[in-house]
Amino acid sequence: MFIHSYMEIKIFLNKSVNENANIHFEKAKRLKNKLPGLEIALKDTNKLIEDLTNERDKYTQNKIQRENVESFKSSKWYDKFRWTKTFNDFLFVIGKDAGTNEVLIKKHTEKNDLIFHTETPGSPFGILKDAKDKVSLEDLEEAGQFLSCFSKQWKSGFGTADAFWVLPEQVSKKTVSGEYMGKGSFMVYGKKNIIKNIPLRICLGKYKIVLDENSSYYDFFSGSERTCRKICNENYIKMQPGRLTYKLLTNELKKKFKILPEDLPKLIPNDVLIIKK
Repeated sequence: MFIHSYMEIKIFLNKSVNENANIHFEKAKRLKNKLPGLEIALKDTNKLIEDLTNERDKYTQNKIQRENVESFKSSKWYDKFRWTKTFNDFLFVIGKDAGTNEVLIKKHTEKNDLIFHTETPGSPFGILKDAKDKVSLEDLEEAGQFLSCFSKQWKSGFGTADAFWVLPEQVSKKTVSGEYMGKGSFMVYGKKNIIKNIPLRICLGKYKIVLDENSSYYDFFSGSERTCRKICNENYIKMQPGRLTYKLLTNELKKKFKILPEDLPKLIPNDVLIIKK
């Protein structure tokens, strides 16, 4: 099989053979001089295509990762509230306001849960999930501590607070007179299991969550020191009531964690003093 290739050469009839040859020689020389520049341009173009392809793949991967993370987060019902976990992995969820208090007690409390509140008015309600008859004293104290950190005692700058827990059947919207309590408020009947002199301390830490081989992200945990250390190792700060507002705290968090939590008020109370960095 023969492959024929043709090249078109223009001949100027008004010029001699030598003049035609010189014209094409000069043209060939100019093209040869341009060759290194063309090779560089081709190399740069190929590099640009490679970079754009990598950027496209990176964008696609990041998009998939964001979707996986958002899907994972939205699957947790308790993300609409404030929450923590105790050292023995009991989930503790508290309301953020009157509306979430109401929803939490009415829609998310089950018979094996324990309900928490503080002895002094001015705190949210909280539920320790699936804790009846199998929770330790330490877990109860951790739950009471987390709840108390979002109470009026913290806002008042107290060092300690008293909390209590009861069974779900002891909590009702009905008063003794038969009237109903307002939104987010409940009556508590019977014996209260009081936890006294709880230190008002809370920790905030950063940790990594791996969803699969392609998806991971950093999240923040707030709760007791022993559980925060368990989840975040030493990558946490410890706080007590003070004068450092959310706005002023931002700089300290950037120094410690490099990134900031998406919703700081959901994780810790306002007005803090950092006692461990």
